[in-house]
Amino acid sequence: MSSTRLLSSGRGLPWESLIDLVGADTGCLPRVSLRDRIITIRIDELPCPAASILKQCMLSGGADALVHREVLTCRTEETRAVVYGTPATLLRGCDSLDGQPFNLGAVANRLREYIAKDTRQDFLLVNKRKLVFSETPLIMGILNVTPDSFSDGGSYSSPRDAANKAVEMEKAGAAIIDIGGESSRPGSKAVSAEEQQARVVPVIQAIRERTQVPISIDTCTPEVAEAAVTAGAGMINSIDGMESPGMAELAVSMGLPVVIMHKKGAPETMQTNPFYGDAPAEIGHYLLFRVEALVKAGIPREMILVDPGIGFGKRLEDNLVLIRSLEWIGFLTGCRVLLGHSRKSFFKGIAGIDQADRRDSVTHIVTVMSDGADMVRVHDVQGTAAALKVSAALWRTL
Repeated sequence: MSSTRLLSSGRGLPWESLIDLVGADTGCLPRVSLRDRIITIRIDELPCPAASILKQCMLSGGADALVHREVLTCRTEETRAVVYGTPATLLRGCDSLDGQPFNLGAVANRLREYIAKDTRQDFLLVNKRKLVFSETPLIMGILNVTPDSFSDGGSYSSPRDAANKAVEMEKAGAAIIDIGGESSRPGSKAVSAEEQQARVVPVIQAIRERTQVPISIDTCTPEVAEAAVTAGAGMINSIDGMESPGMAELAVSMGLPVVIMHKKGAPETMQTNPFYGDAPAEIGHYLLFRVEALVKAGIPREMILVDPGIGFGKRLEDNLVLIRSLEWIGFLTGCRVLLGHSRKSFFKGIAGIDQADRRDSVTHIVTVMSDGADMVRVHDVQGTAAALKVSAALWRTL
């Protein structure tokens, strides 16, 4: 059975502004928006004859497909394909695929899903505040109240200092603050539930005395999550995919939205020779499996965000391909996507920046280039907000 993966759906053009600029009929928007961007889709495990049919059908619609050079000679039994074209040409190609052998009709339906309008819910309620998703990702500010987090350990250990930082991040543009009482950096040790509570609860209480900004609790422990929510948090951020016993039941009973992340192994050992055959496929399907389990447990899909876990048991090349696959992961799971890439150590291998808190510049570059991120989890909220504002201004300029 062939599998498909969205590589890029392009961003298109600001057609509403262009139509307004020239005074055109707004009724033309659905038509022109199908013609302005190139969508690229990868298809795996295609039998050689199927690849030949796929290419001919795409060409008939005005799109095209890259296939193995030996497809025409049938010297290869199977191939990958990369299909590309505007939405309009791809849809015509899909119409030609209907009724073709090798289950190509099912492939066509999957391609149509990638082209169709995004049907995911466009907002998330956290602490009774509506967080609205748009072309610009929401900002989650990181507030670690631990002595050993990799870039800001010990900086906000007092409730007053942490509350001041939370207020500062909210003013700078953070839609939500993520608070953690246990470091998950590579090589870190587990922290008891009692110690986590002692760290996070006073901080959340201090923040609540100053502001009603939405708060997420970063923990894998139900007792910590419950105490944090009682103190004023409104979302659970679980780096173990909500697999800890009791976590899903707690989220259901308290009506909480959740973030589920993928990680390979425990933080203490996760960077010891991690390996993936196909990182996006393996991690995307793990997240889908966890989403389906949580939906079955009673958490609505629209209340689940997925996080591919950049840096959590990943090689440099895995991190890069995952960042390029965020849009597909969102399509696959039907959930909004959180990207946690801030100051990650794999940037050192690319940019050569040793000091974690000096990696904000490259973090911002990835933030504005990462198609498919609905929320970004970052240390430097002010810099992230500025980078996104500049990117949006460039996008709107005609």
